[in-house]
Amino acid sequence: MGRHSRPDDDQRDSAAGIAPPHTSPAPVGDTAAPQSSPDPVHSQPQETHAGHSHGAGLSAAAHLAAHGYRPDGTKMPRSTSRGPWSRAQKILAGLLACAAILTGVGLVLLFPDDSPIRTEGALQGNSQFSHEAVSGTVISRQAGTCSSPSVGRLFETDPAPGEPGAPDACQLAVVELTDGSYAGLHTLLMVSNTPGDPDLQVGENILLSETPTVEGEPGYTFLDYQRSIGLTMWVLLTALAVAGIGGLVGLRSLFGLAITLGVVATVLLPGLLHGEDPLLLALVCGATALFLALYIVHGVTWKTSSALAGTLLALVCATGLARFGIESIHLRGLGSEDNLLIQLYLPDVTVQGLMLAGFIIGSLGVLNDVTISQASTVNELANADPSARPWRLFTAAIRVGRDHIASIMYTLVLGYTGAALPLLLLLTAAGRPLSQVLTSDVLATEILRSAIGALALCLAVPLTTLIAALTTTRQPADTANAPAHPGMIGK
Repeated sequence: MGRHSRPDDDQRDSAAGIAPPHTSPAPVGDTAAPQSSPDPVHSQPQETHAGHSHGAGLSAAAHLAAHGYRPDGTKMPRSTSRGPWSRAQKILAGLLACAAILTGVGLVLLFPDDSPIRTEGALQGNSQFSHEAVSGTVISRQAGTCSSPSVGRLFETDPAPGEPGAPDACQLAVVELTDGSYAGLHTLLMVSNTPGDPDLQVGENILLSETPTVEGEPGYTFLDYQRSIGLTMWVLLTALAVAGIGGLVGLRSLFGLAITLGVVATVLLPGLLHGEDPLLLALVCGATALFLALYIVHGVTWKTSSALAGTLLALVCATGLARFGIESIHLRGLGSEDNLLIQLYLPDVTVQGLMLAGFIIGSLGVLNDVTISQASTVNELANADPSARPWRLFTAAIRVGRDHIASIMYTLVLGYTGAALPLLLLLTAAGRPLSQVLTSDVLATEILRSAIGALALCLAVPLTTLIAALTTTRQPADTANAPAHPGMIGK
């Protein structure tokens, strides 16, 4: 090849929008589309034109696509160029901004104050959670009489003997208190070996419930096992697995989960205890968790914004459906012992409102899962075919959404069935007709919970898919590795 380009080479380079050496660049505009691809033989290691440069590794097709043209010289639709926001994107951004403002205002208005929680005095004597818990370690276990006066009482060295001549028919465990006001002293627990009772072994760490006796001295009973070390190991193992397989996204998901739990612990629970409106409280807390967690985990993209908008719309619809469902079938929620205690001892909390808040918060996880998947599907389809119109993207992605709905339905129903399995067993053993079993208050609650989750899912899939199809940006596959072009924005 000669030192200077031949005229026919210059003509081809000018047609492709590439300036030949030592000449002014040929402008690339909407009115002058390239007619042919540049000849790679005459490409330079570094070509500069129109005020920017392209590396030597950039293919001619990638170069054309970066300027909005297909390899055959025809111009791509305007929606494939990552330029200014489209009308649909502006509408979505405006609606999300309004939702964020409303969420922030609601969070400020509903944020709980430091006023004391109103409880009935009897709660302290009727709930196991209100008793003081102390730690202890089993230091010995031996056979002894069942009538030892040291059972549940404090002693320093050895337990007091039982009635003379009584058979050693019981297993007794000596427990050393390791914290509290009486740390270092001992107490005695009976091991009955009946189903459900703890089988205490030497060296096990347990929790004891400390309650005053009629003599004024503390009495002790078994409360629970200490699980802090073992549970911490399982949590760390899970976090390592999520971070190891999910990478940076997995780490961000753990952070998002921590934020969600923090919102529940600091806003939702105190607000319910102070008698705030459970519907508004659950909506505000759910929206707060979604705004923070989704953008932290998945980044500030149109894909994330589409998933967020679809989730919020489905959440609002699910809230209305849940309220109507609870009232229409007269759910009371009193079939659960915990709800009954709340009804008796927390006068500012309504059981129906608590159920409604539980329905809303419980649906967030499933909705978040399916909306992110649908938005990602639309995004990948748009990248694979940048010329696809929104309706084509919607119809293709909704087929994936149908499969997602079918699989999530099993998750919803079987998950709630597993939670209600002990009750199902009791009702079946009692010989009650199946119709009465299914329409009992507790089972009806789980059925309605599953139905609300399924209906919210069926709403979230088409809503998110449509929003994503209208607002997604396209990045052609052959420009995925191309340098960033001035004026282009990220997806």
